Amino acid sequence: MLTPSVDRFSGMYASALPVVYGFVSLRVGGNRSLAEDLTSEAFAAAVAEYRAGRPEVVTTSWLCTVAKRRIIDHWRRKNVASKNVIPLAGRGLVFDVPETGEREAVIQALSALTSEQRTALVLQHVEGYSIVEVSEIIGRSHKATESLLSRARRSFRTAYSEVDRD
Repeated sequence: MLTPSVDRFSGMYASALPVVYGFVSLRVGGNRSLAEDLTSEAFAAAVAEYRAGRPEVVTTSWLCTVAKRRIIDHWRRKNVASKNVIPLAGRGLVFDVPETGEREAVIQALSALTSEQRTALVLQHVEGYSIVEVSEIIGRSHKATESLLSRARRSFRTAYSEVDRD
């Protein structure tokens, strides 16, 4: 027989898991393994709260906030390791561009940007992070991130207009 605390956790887990996993999955480009790892880290934090006698703080919203922080930590670690948060190849980052030629033009224009510009643009405009979240991920101030994004958009427009589509 389950204790009330375990029973309560099981109910919360069953209802929150699909929401938290979906939240994470969308933000890691559908990478299933990574989404599972980061989701489990969020629920590990929930277990810690239950063990500390604070089950009332664990809500779906709280879990999504914890998951968001784990995602940011993941991208930050990846950025430190590779100096390029999101590689272009194989990520499906521009699959909503309908024509193959246009997709290639977008990839070529993105490739012309600096690593920091490309990372910031992709995080905000493809992955959907806010400027505040982008600044946390790349480790810059809010103002510096706004400036970086402004320069990145300008550079992208220029590079995109110069792409040979023939």
